Amino acid sequence: MEILGWIVSFAGLGLTALVLWRGRYLHIIGRFPFFYSYLGCGFCGTFALFLIFRFRHSAYPYAYWLYFLLGIVVEFAVLVEISDHLFEPFPAIRQLGRALTIIILIGLGLIYILPTILYSHSRHSALLGFALRASLTKAVILGALLLAAHYYGLRLGKNVAGLILGFSIYLGVNIANFAADQLFYHLYDNILWVMSPIAYTLCLAVWLIALWDFVPTPSTRTVSPASRRDPEAVTFELARFNNELSKFLNK
Repeated sequence: MEILGWIVSFAGLGLTALVLWRGRYLHIIGRFPFFYSYLGCGFCGTFALFLIFRFRHSAYPYAYWLYFLLGIVVEFAVLVEISDHLFEPFPAIRQLGRALTIIILIGLGLIYILPTILYSHSRHSALLGFALRASLTKAVILGALLLAAHYYGLRLGKNVAGLILGFSIYLGVNIANFAADQLFYHLYDNILWVMSPIAYTLCLAVWLIALWDFVPTPSTRTVSPASRRDPEAVTFELARFNNELSKFLNK
């Protein structure tokens, strides 16, 4: 099982390198700064874990848990990136979306995530509860962003849609894994630490395809009939809100 875990991890490392290389080749790293910073941290962290496993094997469990916890926190950068690109045509709304994402993160972190660490009976249950609730929090934020995009008829575009799809696969598999491990700890614990890298590798494969070419996102699109809203009215409403918010932020 350990060998399989390392094989999957190296596959993920190779895909991460490909996504980073392609982003540099297309000169789009600056367009997705949070996302590529997240990938850079993941690449360096995985490589550092391999070196520790190879040369300081006794320190590997502590390094792994530290990397695991930091990775859970850094993953929120992908949500900030998605929020930024959803509201890219409206700078003030984009700042508001970023602020709301951070506020929701902090609020749920204090109310929903932190208690799992403070009141857990063991380190394993604390870490697992933290990972599960953090993943659920990310899913809630992602769902809120998608609802906003649907309500205002915002076009996702290939790149952003790929970010969302890959991250959704990753979150979905992780939530199922963490929940299964909480219910069937003795049966599922060894499988968990292989399934998480597999989920991340699948996520990276989707991201590689989605970001292989840069496709600019149009600022507007035709609103779906289900919304029964005039596209021009939606655009005007967003532009007006953006102008009012800009005036407020500049005071």
